[in-house]
Amino acid sequence: MSEVKLPAYDAVDAALKEHGLAVSPSELHGLLNGMVCGGLAVDGDNWVGPVCDYANEGEPLTDGAKAMVRSVFDAVAGELGLLTNTLFNSTAAELADAEFNVSLLLPTEDADLMLRAEALSEWTTNFISGLGLMGLEKNKMSPDLSEAVAALEEISQLGIDEDDDMDEQAELFENVLAYVPECVLTCLVELSQRPGAVEEPVVPGLDSVKKPTLH
Repeated sequence: MSEVKLPAYDAVDAALKEHGLAVSPSELHGLLNGMVCGGLAVDGDNWVGPVCDYANEGEPLTDGAKAMVRSVFDAVAGELGLLTNTLFNSTAAELADAEFNVSLLLPTEDADLMLRAEALSEWTTNFISGLGLMGLEKNKMSPDLSEAVAALEEISQLGIDEDDDMDEQAELFENVLAYVPECVLTCLVELSQRPGAVEEPVVPGLDSVKKPTLH
């Protein structure tokens, strides 16, 4: 799958608001990443239903909204698809020289730290929700996967304390931010090898779809 560039945070934010979708760019991007890591097919439209439920009260997306969300999904699918291909089709020597990165759709580095921290929490929370939509069960996770998901759950609860030293908080945030892609890569590797991985989301009723959990 060819690489597709991820749209800028502000552009996605403006488009989401324009189309009346009740989701932030970070929530949307985290959800789509979690679903793809969980086994969602990257060459279809199975992402549409969950996005409608999450962001549009179950109503169909307009053509404009669907095109905008598709641009984010295509970037996610392209990046994770390329990573998967590299991980499973490279020699040990090639992997040793390879650089792996997972993009996070967050406010830019010059944005307020509180805003960036909130967006990171939203991203990780919805990544986990995406895994849940794909039917991932905690009691069937490998040790490495369990550790990665637990770390992401902990990160989703982190926040910035205004009473603490902001320089220290900023350094802590950057360290946490750098760790999230490692957890996502672990999920991608472990779940790509999962037998019987589902390709269609397990979408419950609208009232319960807001925060799917791992069970």
